[in-house]
Amino acid sequence: MAINWDYWLKRRAIHEIEISLLTLGLDPESYPIHSLADEQWVDEEDLNEKKKEFDMRRNLILDYRFKPYEYMTNDGEWGDYFADGYNNKILVKRFLLWLKNEDIGWDLPPELKTSIKELGNTSKKETELSPRKNIPIQVQQDKNVLDAIEILGQKPLALPPQTKQGTRTFKADVRDYCITNHNFTSDTFDNTWKRLKENNKIKSGS
Repeated sequence: MAINWDYWLKRRAIHEIEISLLTLGLDPESYPIHSLADEQWVDEEDLNEKKKEFDMRRNLILDYRFKPYEYMTNDGEWGDYFADGYNNKILVKRFLLWLKNEDIGWDLPPELKTSIKELGNTSKKETELSPRKNIPIQVQQDKNVLDAIEILGQKPLALPPQTKQGTRTFKADVRDYCITNHNFTSDTFDNTWKRLKENNKIKSGS
């Protein structure tokens, strides 16, 4: 059965397994997703010789889904990455924009190539050449921390309570994320965290 490209490309967000299959020209309707706890998979024998390439593409998507990209903004979605929040779904338009701007090197179906070529979103080159909005650095730092909290699966106004001494805290996880992904220093993060608490933008849940 032929892939219903019109349906899949008009979806807002689809499972990362489905988007991986589409990049290989495989119809997600033909590959049921199995789930057990936090694991999802499709039957390996159904993929045949494309199993290795499927795994490679899926892993790359998972590795980069939360990486921030400046050209993934101002489209009505949250954050600046192509993941749809902290789940297994991928924002279709942002994912296509990622394929358009990053040198991934994948051989793609003609339908995907056409859709990427016709994509009207701002490209990375256009973003680099256009004047950037002068966002106050503290505002951007606040946003980075709040985004990180959501990405790590919590709500800013209902953070996990502090754990007993000697146990790793959620705040430490957020600090590591911001240092890795937003070039924070420990002092920058601590100052931002303190500012957010003082402004009642973050607090522990009951």
